[in-house]
Amino acid sequence: MFRWITRTTLAAGTTLPLLGLLTAAQAAPVHQHGRAEAALVVEGDTLTLSFRAPLMDIVGAERPPADADERARYQEQMDKVTAPRPSPAAGCELREEAVTTVAELFPEGQADHDHDHDHDHDHDHDHDHDHGGGGHQDLEASWTYQCAHVDRLDAVTWSFLADFPALTTEVILLRPQGQGARRLAPGQTRLTLDDA
Repeated sequence: MFRWITRTTLAAGTTLPLLGLLTAAQAAPVHQHGRAEAALVVEGDTLTLSFRAPLMDIVGAERPPADADERARYQEQMDKVTAPRPSPAAGCELREEAVTTVAELFPEGQADHDHDHDHDHDHDHDHDHDHGGGGHQDLEASWTYQCAHVDRLDAVTWSFLADFPALTTEVILLRPQGQGARRLAPGQTRLTLDDA
């Protein structure tokens, strides 16, 4: 499950004490519609935020888009996942951003296959195509900020969650103050960090 958090935390330089939390997180279900996963990692003056959600909850499907119009609609929905806003007092500036695109999940030319053929042949066709991941697709995003006063970080607003009101987001917190977790209920966009 949280393989993407492992990559993010290692990239941020977070060390061995996180392994216990990550190992526990990996025991949870891998892909559950209606549930997103997020991480907030503070190391030094760097804040890294990660987000992962089933593509079904973002675009309404997990299959390749059938045509150019559907491809554009998928990307429009995915583009709603924008950089969260750390509390202004922390003085954080966005340095890096990466959000999954339609082209990454479904390369051009990969369309939904029509398995209903209107013709008969005297030979068999193998229609067991590999659509990747058992048909499950996820949107993944990460943002890295440089913060002037990371010690003043008391909240992060994930505004885009308002666009996906049925999504519950489980957030893992990895900060100098310790490790913790929070849950953002459907429609909730503000993650408070009072004393996690």
